[in-house]
Amino acid sequence: MNEEQSNTSVPKISLTKQVTDQEVDTPDIYISDPINVNPNSIANIEKFLLHIEKISGIKNRTRKWVVVTCDGVPYCFSTKLKEKFPWAIDLKRYAICQGYQTKNQLSYFKKCADHHKSWDSICSIYHQAMAMELLWPYVKSHPIPSVDGYLAWVKEQQDSLYLIKYEQTFVYLQAIINYRKAIRMNNPILKKAARRVFSPVWSARHHPIYHLIEAANEVQLMKLHPEIHNIIEKTCIVSRSGHSEQHQGLDAIIEEVNKALKSLIPLVPQDHHWKIALRKNLFKVIGYNEDQLLGPRTRPESTMECQRFQTLLRNFEFVNLLNSKPVCQSLDGEYELNEDLINFTPLAKQARQSFIIDTFINKGILLLFRLIPVTKQEAEAQKNEENMTIPEIVVKIETLFEPFGESTQKKYLG
Repeated sequence: MNEEQSNTSVPKISLTKQVTDQEVDTPDIYISDPINVNPNSIANIEKFLLHIEKISGIKNRTRKWVVVTCDGVPYCFSTKLKEKFPWAIDLKRYAICQGYQTKNQLSYFKKCADHHKSWDSICSIYHQAMAMELLWPYVKSHPIPSVDGYLAWVKEQQDSLYLIKYEQTFVYLQAIINYRKAIRMNNPILKKAARRVFSPVWSARHHPIYHLIEAANEVQLMKLHPEIHNIIEKTCIVSRSGHSEQHQGLDAIIEEVNKALKSLIPLVPQDHHWKIALRKNLFKVIGYNEDQLLGPRTRPESTMECQRFQTLLRNFEFVNLLNSKPVCQSLDGEYELNEDLINFTPLAKQARQSFIIDTFINKGILLLFRLIPVTKQEAEAQKNEENMTIPEIVVKIETLFEPFGESTQKKYLG
């Protein structure tokens, strides 16, 4: 062996530590002093904004661009909504199939109390089982199936229940999955597309807070200068690990930091405890690893669970086009579904458009909001005058007077 060979260095290979991706920009994240104010009022929010004004250098004209985020990743709420929206259609029966039997257990499942379990259950097992059942009639009748062929075939179908489940699975549930993928991969285009696809759902059911947040965020981004728009899209998601598939929203990072800090401070902490931990970055100094406390998260084996739910769907012939049911019912036959549910997307988009026009263009308050009923019982209750609000009754009266002339209408004015 010559001298050149003996000096050749061989890089060490670790079986446990992943190699970071060179193209990923891993930023240094600094946690500032906490503000001991509960953001539960406009006055308290103003205190936060004044603090941001100070640390961003606006007052002394050394302004830096700061991305401001709030807690709560949108797809977390989307997953919750996705469970509540088709609950009466098939998700309640699916939860029972998964072993949730009692009233409290079903309530726990419906609330998505554990986000990770909800994600594995709905966006993995349920999504895969329902997608395979929806694809089965097409694959069975076409020797050479294709994606384009299936999309063309779906447009020819007339079965209401099949089309409802197709839309819920391949449009809205897929949008949630795509949004999470966009976050993890830091793909602003995919994130924007997924958010736009899912947006009508906020307008279809009664979720005024997220309804307003989604629309306000969309309007704000449209008004921004393109350069600033790009800065926000690129910096609101970062990777702490250096891996391209492990990006996170800033809100999720703050939640992780708070979780780590809470494990290192007294059970009843004072303000100075928080300051000491944050300023010293204590959890990083001592080499804190969340897995050491909680252990790595394990994923359940989904194959058997998926097959079990597929068997249930096949036994009930839930989306069997060869045995189309005259009445559109839920999976267990407990509810008859609202006949307008087939027009869910057009109605939801119309409601979203009306909300944006009234709120951001006309600067008014949308007094008349009618959610899209899921069941026939819910639709009948909505039409009952005893359950109507005053604005809804006024609209109904005005509709009844439309066939009459102005002279007749004037008699009843006031």
